[in-house]
Amino acid sequence: MERLLVEASSKTPLIHLDHEKGLIEVKGRSTPEDIEKLYLPVFSWIDFYLKNPQQVTTVNFHFEYFNSSTTKALMRMINKLVVVHKQGGTSLIINWLFFDEDMLEYGEDFQDLSGIEFNFIESDYSNIDFEINNY
Repeated sequence: MERLLVEASSKTPLIHLDHEKGLIEVKGRSTPEDIEKLYLPVFSWIDFYLKNPQQVTTVNFHFEYFNSSTTKALMRMINKLVVVHKQGGTSLIINWLFFDEDMLEYGEDFQDLSGIEFNFIESDYSNIDFEINNY
């Protein structure tokens, strides 16, 4: 299974999906004009990954801002991962990195809606590495 790596732009986040590492990362700003165009490959990758997931899957979300369409896409992504996790046999770690109270509250809402415990990590947004060659 190939990695999926999408470079960040002013309206789209950096997306890094790596089957070998059991790693899913979405970082940055997510206000795409076409939400399906951005996230449909992510959903497809996750569906394929979940057929043969790693023993531990780590998800890192670190947003500056996201719009309501992204909220729906994130919930869809989380729900896909949680369903397989609840079937047993694998561990799911969701890290929600935040730099302000608003982002913390969004993460808490996702945690409540998904029914799975998140790790909340306060992190300066300026620490995000957007250099695609580092992934």
